[in-house]
Amino acid sequence: MPLAISCVTIPVDDLKKSLAFYRDGLGLTPEETDEDHAAFDVDGVYLTLLDRSGFAAYAERVGNRPATRGNASMIISYFADSKGDVDAIMAKAQKAGATISAAHNDEEGYTGYFTDPDGHTWEVLYAE
Repeated sequence: MPLAISCVTIPVDDLKKSLAFYRDGLGLTPEETDEDHAAFDVDGVYLTLLDRSGFAAYAERVGNRPATRGNASMIISYFADSKGDVDAIMAKAQKAGATISAAHNDEEGYTGYFTDPDGHTWEVLYAE
């Protein structure tokens, strides 16, 4: 069986606020929600928002401590189909309250960055 990513789980401080950001701001549809998590199917990979205390409990099982809020320990990348898609996603994120770095051309293509309410860094990239 080939290795593939099925789910990315990120810690959140305020599940309702983060759920609103991803659902109402970015337009993702939650597949499931409860009092401590929400999960979205993003093109076949689940993005799961998990209450920070629950996230810490999982991380501690293998001896890790999750990065503190606002300290990026990874970048979540989304590959867009066009420069227009990059601009549209960045505009949605900004309108939803994200901190953004405007999209621009660089050596990888046309790319922009934003952070969600919990400081997780997202890259939106159109590789030309």
